[in-house]
Amino acid sequence: MTRVILLSVATGLLYYGYYKWKIQDELKAHGERVWSGAVCIIPFVLGIALPLLLAAFDPDVPAGFARFSFLGVLWIYIVQFRLYREINRLYVAQGWNPPLVSWWIVVPGFNLVVGLRQIHFLSEYWARLTDTPTPDPIAEKIPFLSNND
Repeated sequence: MTRVILLSVATGLLYYGYYKWKIQDELKAHGERVWSGAVCIIPFVLGIALPLLLAAFDPDVPAGFARFSFLGVLWIYIVQFRLYREINRLYVAQGWNPPLVSWWIVVPGFNLVVGLRQIHFLSEYWARLTDTPTPDPIAEKIPFLSNND
């Protein structure tokens, strides 16, 4: 989690987009029921960028058209909600407690918490499958991010 946070902050969230793309493709390659990274990220970027760019550079676009960029945000919420449900399904399939509360995504503040928990628990899932423990300094300092009781 530390690496994802630091690189995301340092690159203005560009790294998080890359991370998101990669984990979606990794889960899909593992045979899970998720969308590919392209299906997740491209509509998000286009959904935000196109309305803003059209509103800024095309004089024929009606006033307020930029508000349609909320569709890109809505898309990434749908993608994240599906990812959280899939991670919970993976945990349950192993006989482990599901770690994520998917509906937290709609509560301001908790959406960030569940996102950080998703990063931690997906990493932990892969580490437990391969029996290679991976330390997570942030989750160790903030137990709420890694607690799965």
